Amino acid sequence: MAFDFYLGEDSTFIDHHEEGIFELINDNEQYPQLNWLWENFYDGPLIAPNIANKLVHELIELRQQLYHRKEHSYLLIPIDRILPLLNKAYVCNSPVKCMSD
Repeated sequence: MAFDFYLGEDSTFIDHHEEGIFELINDNEQYPQLNWLWENFYDGPLIAPNIANKLVHELIELRQQLYHRKEHSYLLIPIDRILPLLNKAYVCNSPVKCMSD
């Protein structure tokens, strides 16, 4: 996997071929937390619960934008995969540990 998220015993990932999600949002002011995650991608960031909540909202917005773009529809899969874990981090007030290859 390219990027793994860990929350207690739960985990999820963004695979290598799914890293394109960051290319779509790169330097877009509408996605400050996703850009932060991309900037720290290889540093194994720790996502605080409040940041996890902001990421959830940014991913929902991005998902809405990608929904009708057939060329990027494959990116809906990783968004749908990581949303529940980030939401759980916020609800449980627990940080998400991340690791990249």
